[in-house]
Order: sequence, then structure tokens, then C-alpha cells
Amino acid sequence: MAKRVLIVDDEETLTWSLARSLKRDQDSFEVTTASDGESALEAFGRENFDVVVLDIRMPGINGLDVLTRMKQEKPATRVIIMTAYGSGDIRAKAKAKGSFYYIEKPFDMEEMRGLIVKALKEQPDRGFNGSMSGLQLADLIQMNCLSQITTALEVKKDDREGTIYFEDGQITHARVDTLEGEEALFTILSWQSGSFRFLGGQKADHRTIEANWEYLLIEGMRKADEMSLALERGELDEIDIIPIDEQTRMVFKNLAGLNECKGLALLSIDGDVIHKSGSIATNVNLSFAVNFFLHVSETLADITGEAPEKISFIDQNRLVLVYPVRLYLLVAYFDRAVLAPDTQATIERIIGRYQA
Repeated sequence: MAKRVLIVDDEETLTWSLARSLKRDQDSFEVTTASDGESALEAFGRENFDVVVLDIRMPGINGLDVLTRMKQEKPATRVIIMTAYGSGDIRAKAKAKGSFYYIEKPFDMEEMRGLIVKALKEQPDRGFNGSMSGLQLADLIQMNCLSQITTALEVKKDDREGTIYFEDGQITHARVDTLEGEEALFTILSWQSGSFRFLGGQKADHRTIEANWEYLLIEGMRKADEMSLALERGELDEIDIIPIDEQTRMVFKNLAGLNECKGLALLSIDGDVIHKSGSIATNVNLSFAVNFFLHVSETLADITGEAPEKISFIDQNRLVLVYPVRLYLLVAYFDRAVLAPDTQATIERIIGRYQA
């Protein structure tokens, strides 16, 4: 069965010219055209297209919204973006990393034909997923910037959440956990899976990023590649890439190295899990541990005027320790009710060393 291509652009002379130049390939693929986002989505809903050629700047439903809805409905669809705002470096990165192809207007018809043929031959990658699959996070950022819109992109991975803010197509702010700015952006870019949503028209309350978005995206992808390779080689543990202060990181790594410790979890004061190891998630109710610590701490502070250095309790004959470590709570679980004195001393020494 012939492949199918949908061309979407409000410049009807362009869609007509492109469709005509592709007639010689009618034995290989069929071409359908649409002059606006609404009619494109109607056609996309009725029929299955292997490739969509899409302009991102159109009146009415813009190209970004069209793309988002198409990827939600049929994630495997390959997309060729037509834009007047391209960049050689970013296009090269996009071809290597994302589910999009880019072509800059004005373009040669033969170049477009070659790109369509290439897209039809390639198998779709597994991309950034959640509510969408077949879509890379880098793609979403590029599309926001190329569309020159103001919005926020909220990204979630497991128990972590980050937000990237755009104003007139430039990245102005990013935050995740306790991080802000470029470091937060690079952290979000390192996530290989997750879910996301757009917060249309939302602006950051302050600006932490001034660099050009193309540089930021290329640098972020470079860092993500290096980090991924280091993890594969065993040169890094996952805790090494979590955006926390170095003292907290060292507490976690040292406690995780104790034979008696069967699991650890690092949580925010709000109870969000930042990182966990071992079997703690299946053996300890982390939400209860955090709430118990906060309740006991508040009660003791009212009575003594001081917050406790730790809270411990027994759960099904297992010892659970909860420590406040700088801006976080550290929950450790041991497969026994009572620790040996030397183990307890080691834990206190580790906590004390990095709390100062």
C-alpha cells in the first residue's frame, strides 16, 4: 500500500507547487494538502499519514498546537518542520536527537522531496513519552522557540517536576527541585522519559537565563550525552547526577555503602521523592515516615524549643531512621529492629561530618 504524506501550510501556492512536484512519486506515496491547522487536523483524524510536512507559523491553530495534537493521537508519525527561523547547528542536532526534520524556507523542491523520501524510509524512534511518545523533549523546546511564543513547559519524571519558561521564543527561566537557571534546564534535558504539559501564556516571575536558546539546547544535549555515557560505563551512580548539594550527596552515598542499610530515600520536606535506592520503596511507607517525622518534630519543638536530630520507629520488626539533612529528609531502613553500636556510631559520624 502506498505511503501517505500530508502537507500543511497557509501559503496555498507553496502547497500546490510542492504537491505538483511530488506527482512523479505517486506510485510511492500519495499527497494530501491542507491550508490551515483546523483542516489539517480533520484530515489527520480521518486518515493515516506516514509523514506530515508542517509550517509552524500559521493563523488560527498554529503549527505547535497542530503538532502536539498529532503526536498525541499518532505518535509514530514523522514530521518535517518548515520554518524561516532555522539554524544549521540546531537542525543538525535535531536530526540526530529528535523525531523531527527541519527545512528552512525558501527551500529547493528537490531537497524537500529527498527529505520526505528519507522520512518515509526511517522507523520512528522512541522519544520522550508519557502523554506522548515518539517525541523528544528537545523537540518540544525547539518548537516553542521556533514558534516565538510565550508559554511554560512543565515536565515530570517519576516523582520529580521541572518547568521551563519561554518568552517570545527565548528561554528565560527554568527550575527543578532546588535548582534554577541553566543548571535546572540542563538537568531537565538529561531526563530520558517523562510526561509534560504546556501552560500557555505563563511567564516566569523572574529571569535566570540570558543565553541564546540554540546554545542552551546544544550544550544541554551535549551534557546529557556525556552523562548517559558515563552512567553506561559505570563511572557515575544515579545519585551523582541528582541536582542536590554535595554534602547531601555524600551522606546518601556513604550510608548506601553500609551493609546493614537495606534502602535509602531522599525526600523534600513536602514529601516528594528525589532519589531512592535498595528496597525501601516496597518496605517502607515513605509518606508516613515524612508525616510522622514532621508531626513529632513539631510536638517536640513546642515542648523543648528544639527540633530533633532524628526520629526512629519500628515497622514490621524493621528499623526506620529519619534524618533532616540540610534541605531534605533522609529515610534509611534496616532489616532489624536494633542496630549494633558500631553501626549506629558510623551513621552518626557520617551525618555529622557532612551536616556542618
